[in-house]
Amino acid sequence: MIVDGYNVLGRRLKKGFKETVDLESARAWLLSKSGEYHAFTGSDVIIVYDAHQTTGHGSDEDTMGVRVLYTQPQETADERIERLVYDLRDRYRQLVVATSDAAEQQIAFGGGALRISADEWLRRLTATEKQIEQSVQGRNETVDLQRARLGDQIRQDVMKILEKWRRQ
Repeated sequence: MIVDGYNVLGRRLKKGFKETVDLESARAWLLSKSGEYHAFTGSDVIIVYDAHQTTGHGSDEDTMGVRVLYTQPQETADERIERLVYDLRDRYRQLVVATSDAAEQQIAFGGGALRISADEWLRRLTATEKQIEQSVQGRNETVDLQRARLGDQIRQDVMKILEKWRRQ
């Protein structure tokens, strides 16, 4: 999964999510949710951020199982995503690009990648979050059932003695 970072964050802001008002916290949110997606699905995730107007060097870091790329000076995120598609298409059975940029979607598709909109990526992140919550809730219910079963297996006279000790 290759994600056009600022494109996704822009779509999220248009949808009315205002809790991440500064860029740093917005990027942290996307990294966190993408990390959860990676951990739950096992899919590799690369987030590409546009840094073409900066004077520093591009960077590449791995955090939470997610690779975060900042483009080189004078390089756009679209150019980097296009290069990634061509570099990675033989390594992955299925390569997906998440962006709502129509031109970038066409280039990704031409390079052999599937494409989804930024909105679809946001829906996948939300769905993954719900699946994780359901999985955790299911495990908690299993633990509660195991506790109930243990109580059912203890004789009443032993249960009374244990309860008396607990209250002392």
